[in-house]
Order: sequence, then C-alpha cells, then structure tokens
Amino acid sequence: MGRNPFNNELEWAVLGKYLRVYDGERTYEGWGVRMHHDKYSILLHSATNTTTGEQLGTVFVRDCEAFEVLRERKHVEWRELDDLQPYPGYDFPFTPTDNMIRRCYRNNSAGGFPVVREDGTIINGHKRLRAAEVAGLDGHPVEVLNVTDEQAEELFRVAHRREIQQQEQEEGTTPSSESGQRIGGVRRRGYHSSR
Repeated sequence: MGRNPFNNELEWAVLGKYLRVYDGERTYEGWGVRMHHDKYSILLHSATNTTTGEQLGTVFVRDCEAFEVLRERKHVEWRELDDLQPYPGYDFPFTPTDNMIRRCYRNNSAGGFPVVREDGTIINGHKRLRAAEVAGLDGHPVEVLNVTDEQAEELFRVAHRREIQQQEQEEGTTPSSESGQRIGGVRRRGYHSSR
C-alpha cells in the first residue's frame, strides 16, 4: 500500500473481503486479494463468474467498473456523543489542537471511525471523539464491535500500547491484564466533563 489515503482505503475495502465485481460484461464473486489503484483492477481468489456459473479459482479482473462487499465484517453506525463513554480507566491526558478542532468543524467529522462496543464504551478513538465534542458536533459515525470484556480489554491495550507503557514507566507499575484490574489509569471520568 502506498501513502495515498484514498488508495489505502480502496485496498482495505478489498483485502480479505468477499466481493462482487463488475467489469461491464461479466460479474464475478470471490475473495479480494489486491487492487491496482491506477487501473482499477482486482485480483480475486476462489472466484466464480456468476454470469456463466463457471468456477474460476483465482482471477484477475482487469477493468473493474464497480465492486461491492458481500460479506462485510465492519459495522458502522451513527452514535450521539452523549451516548458514548470512555473505556473504564482511560485516563490519558489530551487536549485537541486548534487544527483538529477546525478540521472536525469543517468536515463535520473527526476522521475515520472510532471503535466502540455495542454499549457505547469507546475502545479506540477517544482523542478524535474529544475533538469532535470540542468542535460542537452532536454525533459521529463509529465502528461498533460485539466483543467480550476480555476481547475489549485486549483491543484497548493494543490500541493504547504506547500510552499504557509510558504511564507504567512514569508510575513504576505494571497493570494486570486480567479483567477488572487497573488499565491505563485508575479514574473513570464521564466523556462529557462539561455537562
């Protein structure tokens, strides 16, 4: 993947997803492996030409007019900021920069999709959502995960590895990874501290 964010998003939309791909004459279904950004070509594994029913194995669709993800794993929905709360123990100081706040206000988005549990607990994206709040946004699209407490804790630890390590070094502690133990701080504060 290159440094162009649009090309990266295209690649991520294809990689490992089950796709339906149209080339103008035929329709294919298969598992996306790669996308050539300049020529809009897609490589599919375990592909079927749904126009003829023929099983093709691996196929290179040279001129892709459109594709759709048939088995999407990511679930994105709109959530009100008031319905979101930080992960228990999230206590990493952060003040959004003026540039972040302006960008949120101008784009009506903090960028990307912060990750939350079904109950609105933020796993990753605390900083972006804080910037959105300061910019005056009422809500934001988020990726919603259905995970256990243990899975949420592990995802939180992976997403905030640097902050947790820095905090551990400063405090001389090593938080336990067991559920219910201290993680990245001891205080739980409401997401909307001014409300």
